[in-house]
Amino acid sequence: MAARAIQIGEAGEHLAAAVTAHRQRRGWDQRHLAERVTAAGRPMSTSVLGKVESGARRVDVDDLVALAAALDVPPSQLLPGDDTAVSDPFEDASAPGMVRARVLDDIAALGDLEALDPTAPTLAAIAVRLASEVDAPASLGNSLHSLSKELRQVLSDLRSLSPEEPDDDDDLDDLATPE
Repeated sequence: MAARAIQIGEAGEHLAAAVTAHRQRRGWDQRHLAERVTAAGRPMSTSVLGKVESGARRVDVDDLVALAAALDVPPSQLLPGDDTAVSDPFEDASAPGMVRARVLDDIAALGDLEALDPTAPTLAAIAVRLASEVDAPASLGNSLHSLSKELRQVLSDLRSLSPEEPDDDDDLDDLATPE
């Protein structure tokens, strides 16, 4: 007789939503997080991570620890309970995330990055990471001036790959200026 699959409970559903939320706040796709989980010592494919995030796969304690390590949060932050016990600097930094939002808009305006140049997707990923750091609170130890300077350079390099001239190069100058 075949064993019945154990259904995902409330804690598993919470974990699935928490993993997805933390990943998306960081601007990572599932492939990137799966690679980080694997690097944390728990081999995980993108399809397995997709099943975890959809609640179609149960997570054991080793998966939980590796997922937390890959997301740079304590395992308790992925479980139901007091979410205010430890704040997530990425969560704090994601609101409002104006620089990151503008960078994502700029990247989307470039169209198919791989068609532009083989290095374009990598430059775009670097730009999104830098924009997230610019949006991050000062308590993360970031130097806003150096981050915004590096971000402007990466965006300039990325835009130079486009055959069309961007309409609003002036936006590069005010990326780190709060509105």
